[in-house]
Amino acid sequence: MIDSAKITVKSGNGGNGIVSFAREPHNPLAGPSGGNGGNGGNVIFVSDTSVKTLSRFSYKRHFSAGNGGNGGTTKKQGFNGKSIEIQVPVGTVLSFKNENGIVETIDLDHPKKNIILIKGGRGGLGNAKFTSSINREPLLAESGEAGKETIVSLELKLLADVGIIGMPNAGKSSLLRSMTSAKPKVGDYPFTTLEPKLGTVINDLEEFVLVDIPGLIKDAHMGVGIGHDFLKHIQRTKILIHLVDGTSENIPENINIINNEMKKFDKTLLDRPQILVINKVDLDDVEILKNEILVMIKNAKINIETLFVSALSMKGIDVLLQSITKKIKEVKIKKTLKLHQTEIEEINMIHPRIKNEFDSVIKETENQYKIIHPRAIRIAQGSDLNDWSTLIQFQGRLERMGVNDSLRKLGIKPGDTVLVSEWNFEWH
Repeated sequence: MIDSAKITVKSGNGGNGIVSFAREPHNPLAGPSGGNGGNGGNVIFVSDTSVKTLSRFSYKRHFSAGNGGNGGTTKKQGFNGKSIEIQVPVGTVLSFKNENGIVETIDLDHPKKNIILIKGGRGGLGNAKFTSSINREPLLAESGEAGKETIVSLELKLLADVGIIGMPNAGKSSLLRSMTSAKPKVGDYPFTTLEPKLGTVINDLEEFVLVDIPGLIKDAHMGVGIGHDFLKHIQRTKILIHLVDGTSENIPENINIINNEMKKFDKTLLDRPQILVINKVDLDDVEILKNEILVMIKNAKINIETLFVSALSMKGIDVLLQSITKKIKEVKIKKTLKLHQTEIEEINMIHPRIKNEFDSVIKETENQYKIIHPRAIRIAQGSDLNDWSTLIQFQGRLERMGVNDSLRKLGIKPGDTVLVSEWNFEWH
């Protein structure tokens, strides 16, 4: 099962606004008519129940939304870029770094959850939008805002109510098969199960999903064996069935090894309700020693509800199902009470942050300054600053935006050079 991937996603660029003037036969000076550019497409992630793994991302790793179209004459708006929807399995966690280098995460933990990870670039304004009472023939337009690109790590954590944990060869796959209609691969050697297996149970009108977590071993939390890949799947379970081979020489030690690995990986896992299940009670060695096993567990100060079953003969399975059903109901009641007692906060949209627009200018050398205000740059890119009249209007726009004040605060002098996009001009 492919349960992790890394992809690159990019939102669409906004379309450019244009400079245009209407020249109608009956009205030769009809005024500015340059239309706005369309917005770029968004990058959207959707949790889809029909998608089971992240395997598609092993051969497709780059996803881009569509760019917005440029504005047209007669104030025609450019078309909006097509957004891209990326379907992922329910239970996928998205992780990425914003532009400040801080890791953000989004958990798609229920079906049809729809998240706009990155918004598309805004379309640039056409010159018709720059018309004012003091400027009836604006020569300025604005280029579209560039889309954002980021690398996203995807990690699938299975959604299951009950996790079956235990040492390799404890009989977890056999237990899953005996309680559900699932048919996992079963064999008499370690690591027979190479990926988590799911099964569904309906008992007393209560439906729940079980997951067989492949065998954990000592130091699994450090990546030893295959346990590190599967410990994460336990994090979403409501309760845990801790399965132990009843013929093991040291049952308490096996129990403690698994619990310690879970604690080192995520200490909150030990807060999950556990049912300790001793398997292979159909064997005489286990049936005869039931009391001794219980005393051994008690002396090891392991205070967990303990049941004896046989995954092979189905002995004790009904009692185990009743215990699981009871605990799941208890967990649901607690969760419902908690929701009523706490105020649910609205989650803000998370996407990479853009540069602070108030960072207007920087001083590059003693006599050279660079404008980094995003909107000032887009206006420069969308206008012909080689034209003197356009440059004068651009200077007026910089004054109103506060950029010129920033230049003065940095100590600019007449004759110094100002850079903006690919343009440069002398400060007067």
